[in-house]
Amino acid sequence: MMLRLSIVKTDNYFAYNPVLICAAILLLLGGCAMTQPYGSFIQNPPPAFSQYGKVMADDVTDQIGRLYPAASTHFAMQHPASDPFGQALIDNLRMQGYAVQETVKQDNPLLAAVLSKQINEADEHAQQITQATQAEARPDLALRYIIDRSDDLYHVSILIEDLKLTRAFVVHSGQIEPAGSWVRRQQEH
Repeated sequence: MMLRLSIVKTDNYFAYNPVLICAAILLLLGGCAMTQPYGSFIQNPPPAFSQYGKVMADDVTDQIGRLYPAASTHFAMQHPASDPFGQALIDNLRMQGYAVQETVKQDNPLLAAVLSKQINEADEHAQQITQATQAEARPDLALRYIIDRSDDLYHVSILIEDLKLTRAFVVHSGQIEPAGSWVRRQQEH
């Protein structure tokens, strides 16, 4: 007597269908959660960009000063600010009395450690001043910026938590100046 073995084939399509659906949903959600790149997107900046960056950073600092009290606001930069605009913005904010925690690019771990220590010491000093002037300080506010250019028109967007401030600047006769008013918008998550 011979036993007959039969192989039962299942329709694997139905077994894997929920897995495929879950994977597709996770990929879509992952795309929404990806962080947008921030910083300066100006390629081949002109020699005057250092001056332009300083002028734009001065204007941004003035606008931030209208919205947030200096002695009780602590910003946490969410990306490295290694371009002339970013450095001028951080310097301006600190000179105005804001505490700013920087993000250091990790290309050189030794340099990053040294810079991080110097930044932490400066922030500790700023925090002591803040605590001495006001007992109740705001929590760290996430600070990001995007700066780009098309011809002689520069676009600056500052993002503080869910607030987005945007302004255009134009170059006239070698000088940069605002090309319009600040646009303020609350971001939705």
